[in-house]
Amino acid sequence: MTALLHAKPWRPDASTTPGTSGQLTQLRRWAVRLGLLLAAAVFVALWAYPLLGFLLSAVFPQVLRGDARPTLASFAHAFQGYELHALFNSLWVALAVGLLALPLGLWLAWLRERTDLRGRSGIEAGVWLLLIFPDFFLASGWMLLAAPIGPLAAWPAALHAAQQLLGPMGIVLTLVLKVVPYVFLVAQGSLRHTSAAQQEAARVHGLSRLWWLRLALAALLPALAAGFAIAYAESLRNFAVVATLGASSGFTMGTYAIYQAVNGMPLNFPLAAATSWLLLALVAPALILQHRVGQRARQSQTLGGKHRPAARVRLGRGAQLIQGAVLVALGAFALGLPTFAALGVAWPRAGWAQIGAALQPLIAAIGYSLQLALIAASITVCIALPVAWLIARPGRVGRLLDVALLAMMALPLIVLAAAYLQAYNQPYAPLYGGSLLLGMAYVALAVPATSRVLMGPVAQLHRSLADAARVHGLSRLQTLRHVHLPLLSGALFYGWLLAVLSIAFELPASELLYPAGHPPLAVALLQYAGGFQLHQQARLQVLGMAVLLAFALLARWVYGRFTPLAWRQIGQH
Repeated sequence: MTALLHAKPWRPDASTTPGTSGQLTQLRRWAVRLGLLLAAAVFVALWAYPLLGFLLSAVFPQVLRGDARPTLASFAHAFQGYELHALFNSLWVALAVGLLALPLGLWLAWLRERTDLRGRSGIEAGVWLLLIFPDFFLASGWMLLAAPIGPLAAWPAALHAAQQLLGPMGIVLTLVLKVVPYVFLVAQGSLRHTSAAQQEAARVHGLSRLWWLRLALAALLPALAAGFAIAYAESLRNFAVVATLGASSGFTMGTYAIYQAVNGMPLNFPLAAATSWLLLALVAPALILQHRVGQRARQSQTLGGKHRPAARVRLGRGAQLIQGAVLVALGAFALGLPTFAALGVAWPRAGWAQIGAALQPLIAAIGYSLQLALIAASITVCIALPVAWLIARPGRVGRLLDVALLAMMALPLIVLAAAYLQAYNQPYAPLYGGSLLLGMAYVALAVPATSRVLMGPVAQLHRSLADAARVHGLSRLQTLRHVHLPLLSGALFYGWLLAVLSIAFELPASELLYPAGHPPLAVALLQYAGGFQLHQQARLQVLGMAVLLAFALLARWVYGRFTPLAWRQIGQH
């Protein structure tokens, strides 16, 4: 904003003539047309061409080769045998995860927002750690905990109990831990704005605690429906946990059935596409439930001009101790046990020289993932910023983009990865087997979430800022540099950092598209697990988390050290 105060007003001079003004206008028009053409090409290459070609192949198996003869044989195949069993497993696992995560997330949000529990701020920190911690690292931790050479080897009874995690029980448990943060965040917003009027009305009318609980749950119904829908959909979309815990135990789910169809011999893309359609159909009930309950949300609106927050529930000494002990036990189980198991297997009694010699392939996998993540995340932010800008502007284009982003976020990642494998393994598009295609998939996967991160800050930019910049003679580029970028600097940095970390840990696209001889971090971890190289698996898990955590801290330090102070102060408001 300082640039706006000190910028010199624009005045016409001798060099600005009607002729040159017309030429500049014509150049701007051609620049806009070129930009729109480039944006359309990016959209087609990253999403439209691969997804449409893949999903249409369920009915038109040879559509990418110019043959449009329809057939329903792929759907008939998907409705029997292996694929049908996998889809049934996906359905009951998603329902179980949603029903288990809902009360757990609500309890955590209630402790954080509605009680006077000591140290309750630690709940939020633990929830964010669970959110950031990769799901297949949790699953890998359970595998190492149940391994015969793991930390429980000396206790046969405990080892036998831990081995129950290598199957459906472990998949459900891991998915519950991964989706609880979403339920917590949704419920937290509603509980934070709970009105004191409800409590006062309940006391005036002499309602029992059971009636008061029913009223409170009715007010929370939209948040609970949203939390269940998110938990249910995320469980259906998951591939990493199923590939880690399910593959070794023979328990399969829909996402792994899609992977098997495009990774086995012979390749069966029509079957994978038909299974993808059926998997997407399973998400529909949760979305319909959330929409219908959301229509009734007006009945529970309590936030207004006379809003007074409800008083916190006072917990006695006994309740404080019990709730705190349960929280500590939950945190130790969710984050402590997998980390403890990985550390115990990573550094056995072998000498340091042997461990050092085994680190070379691990460092290569981490370095390759981080290098691709840095490039893909930078491109992602450059695409996500204008997308968020268009969505924030009123108009049909913004609404269409918003719907497209929501659809992309609900799409299982393995579906997009399979679509890339089919679309770019054609004679006219021979990109399969190179880092370029893997980087394109990373960008396509990261843009929807990054656009959502940037949407809020971009929507808060008032149009008067650009008007004031034009009055003071700033060009559009100068307005972007001196006005908009300082205001968006914090959101851009954290959106970029989130994209780097999510891409570095990405598994579905990495598993299907990685170049031969250059496995990314997640693929290398899965390969070590499948080959029972448990020491290498544990070392990669520990080293990968340490390197990426150090990178996140270093990036945060660089942002604070080299970003102009005015930018950071403005970006915090």
